[in-house]
Amino acid sequence: MDPLNIDNLPYRNNVCCVVFQGEHFLLLQGKGWSNSWWKFPQGGVNNDETLEQAAFRELQEETGADDFKIIGTSNNFNIYDWNDESVKLAGYRWRGQNQKYLLVEYFGNKDINLDINETQGYKWVTISDLWRNIDHDDKNFTNYKNTIEKVLKEFNLL
Repeated sequence: MDPLNIDNLPYRNNVCCVVFQGEHFLLLQGKGWSNSWWKFPQGGVNNDETLEQAAFRELQEETGADDFKIIGTSNNFNIYDWNDESVKLAGYRWRGQNQKYLLVEYFGNKDINLDINETQGYKWVTISDLWRNIDHDDKNFTNYKNTIEKVLKEFNLL
């Protein structure tokens, strides 16, 4: 596809689950990502799903767990373009994502069962370790750290 046509592609609706347990936050590493790249569990919202339904589906798919409770929906969102490789991997269906955020509490065991087809790692981090794990100079991380910071402030976790 001609790169100029990418600007005409729509944004994919996405839900990002800011998962916490006590003072720890759950981060996942996508398959094929750099070892330093981490994000909160997230995924696309299908046309027939609510944001909450998509969140529970993605959490189940990515972590193998279902001990989650949605605490609230953030007023913050992040619309961003993907890097060229991600646009290609998505089959040139979308140019990036319109990402909405849910605050989600996890009540299960901290040992989770990852879907190795989607994720290659997970870790629990404290707020002091969060920023260095999610702040990267790549198009796929555009405004991610800033938006997460706003979400955490909105829910008085920062």
